[in-house]
Amino acid sequence: MRLPQPFNTAVWPKALRPAAQALWDWHEHLAHREARAFEAADRHAFLDAECAQVEEGAELRVVPAPVAEAAYAVCRTHSLPTALLAEQVRAAVSLSAPLRFESYAELQGFVQQWAGSHARLLARLAGYTGGWQVRYVDVLARAFFLTGRLVYLPDDLARDHLFIPLDELRQAEVTVEQLRAGTVDEALRRLLWKQAVRIRDAFAQGQNLGNDMPRGHARVFKRWWLGGLEVVNQIERRGYDVWSQPLTLSPVHRFRVRMQALVGKTSFR
Repeated sequence: MRLPQPFNTAVWPKALRPAAQALWDWHEHLAHREARAFEAADRHAFLDAECAQVEEGAELRVVPAPVAEAAYAVCRTHSLPTALLAEQVRAAVSLSAPLRFESYAELQGFVQQWAGSHARLLARLAGYTGGWQVRYVDVLARAFFLTGRLVYLPDDLARDHLFIPLDELRQAEVTVEQLRAGTVDEALRRLLWKQAVRIRDAFAQGQNLGNDMPRGHARVFKRWWLGGLEVVNQIERRGYDVWSQPLTLSPVHRFRVRMQALVGKTSFR
């Protein structure tokens, strides 16, 4: 399914649309970069060298020149920190290998580095730079990212990526092998219920970002926000079975999201 994508290029004013597209191109290129792009005799030295190149606006080995040059130009023109581009490069190296997180704190650190850095760049481009706004942006980036990880849990596992903390698997007495097999029992439902509660809490914490937006932006933001929550609700209605068939939002559910965004409701079941 196509997940809600906050600050996607379709909602930007025409003058800013190419800049937003350049930032999305950077992020999405790194997301799909093959593992061999990061192979090096000294992985850490390679990573440090690439990030230093980003800070200098220089040519990279992990991002094609046109993609990198466009992102650098956006940062120069709009006074955006290239350090946030470099953070995404660091996270992308993790995405190129088997990925596990021992604790939620470790997972949060990765999500902030990967999704949070990208979200902060887009938010700065849109003019949302206040400290309180940045906090909302960070938590919403986490909410949307973790929603995607629930939806695409089987696909992530096929790439040997797991975005559920290992200590929580042990506590729930669920194994990685059970997750791969998609054997949905009460223990697995409890584990995924905990992830859903965490995501809903993040959405709730970030909701007030819409209060700082012009009316038109706020309405679109509310559709993203409600859409993300509705995806989590759908997973819950299916008994947390994300394996047996692809998750979709029906036209009826999409219509409800749009209507609730228009009339101002902030939740539904």
